[in-house]
Amino acid sequence: MPVQKIADGGRHVEKTIPLTYTPVRRQTVVGQVMEQIKELIASGRLKPGDKIPTEQELAVKFGVGRSSIREAIKVFTYLGIFESQTRKGTCLQDHSGISEEALTWAFILGRDDFRNLMEVRKALELEAWFILCKAAKEDPRSIDPTVVSLEKEIRCMKTAIAEKDDVELVEADFRFHRCAVAASGNSLFSNLFDTLKSFTCEEITRSNIPRNYSPRIVEEHREMIEALKTGDLLTITRLFRVHIEKAIGRVLRENG
Repeated sequence: MPVQKIADGGRHVEKTIPLTYTPVRRQTVVGQVMEQIKELIASGRLKPGDKIPTEQELAVKFGVGRSSIREAIKVFTYLGIFESQTRKGTCLQDHSGISEEALTWAFILGRDDFRNLMEVRKALELEAWFILCKAAKEDPRSIDPTVVSLEKEIRCMKTAIAEKDDVELVEADFRFHRCAVAASGNSLFSNLFDTLKSFTCEEITRSNIPRNYSPRIVEEHREMIEALKTGDLLTITRLFRVHIEKAIGRVLRENG
């Protein structure tokens, strides 16, 4: 049982918080254990600083072997979600301790997680394109450095496609979108987009690489640049939305 400290007349006392468990019966045991632990965290029944139950307690509650519990805890510990403390045991970290790699687990932990993160990315980048289009309308020359940078990444994408270089194609694609976000001038946008890098690169990989290096990847990005040059917000919004929705569709179809 997790233990929380609460204030009581100036003193701190410990309070045991009951948790709800559902026995695991499907074949993907470790994945099912991870889903249930994730639900405990998402619902707030496990809070930062709480000690999680022991492997034996979880094995009994979930109706699985200790080895499955151990593997699930290893994954969450690697991601920075859990932390092993010498005297206290394994505890839930606060959100600042969660590694960027954790975001890539949206592909494993559920379709809703993946789509929700894509919606965050879409909202963030749409606002950046809006800022850029507004700047282009007010002074077309102000976006010249951004256009040069975006076109450079398109050339990198073309070269990567010609050479069938998976790694560079993904990196150039990410840099293209990162450039647009950075050019908005909002440092918080840039920081958040950087936090999403691990997730975004995984999405780009799953969306683009199975398409056998289609030149259409380059054209979708080039069309956005042309719309930006004229400050055409409606067109660039439509192009970007279509670009993202197609990527979402391809990834979800791949994952079944």
